Amino acid sequence: MKTNNIMNTIFKNNLVIPNILLDNYSKLNMDEKELIFASYLMSYEKDIPFDINNFCNVLKYDIPNIMSIIASLTDKSLIEVITKNENNKLKEYIDLSLLKNKLINLIVLEEQETNDNNNSKIYKKIEQEFGRTLSPIECETIKYWLDSKISEELIEEALKEAVLNGVNNLKYIDKILVEWNKKGYKNRLDIKRKKNKDEDNLNIFDYDWLDLDE
Repeated sequence: MKTNNIMNTIFKNNLVIPNILLDNYSKLNMDEKELIFASYLMSYEKDIPFDINNFCNVLKYDIPNIMSIIASLTDKSLIEVITKNENNKLKEYIDLSLLKNKLINLIVLEEQETNDNNNSKIYKKIEQEFGRTLSPIECETIKYWLDSKISEELIEEALKEAVLNGVNNLKYIDKILVEWNKKGYKNRLDIKRKKNKDEDNLNIFDYDWLDLDE
């Protein structure tokens, strides 16, 4: 359906499309007609009677169109047609629970991706050094480090140690981080101080004390 047709349908029938649906309908594999129909269904505050004639009157679609839209949304597991027993009479309703749950999941996923993007530097850095894409389990491991308040600076230093030793797996990096945590390292400066101290000690032991001038 062309954009002009969508706008005509919206304004002609005072149909309001929820922003959450407008922003995400393509991610749910919905087309424009399904977007309009779902928007109309979401305008109901309570139960949605399965009333084909009403849908046709409001949206100005013919019966085959409406039935096709309902069938498509059902196949995509976005709506369900349910039956209720009311006063010994069976009545059909449209249930939007599936659609609403998927929209909620999309929002949660988007928030998670936003949080991950805030820490994307370290993810990309590790991928660059490893020369491959990180697995979901590896991403969870990195997330655990960050959630444990291990600084990206410290993770980068551990990554350098791993690369210098020809190792490109997170288990090795994790062992380094565990050891550094035991020693109280928090950043690059702590590591530098330790290395300088080790070098000073090495110089002391390497000094030829027997070669002193008498």
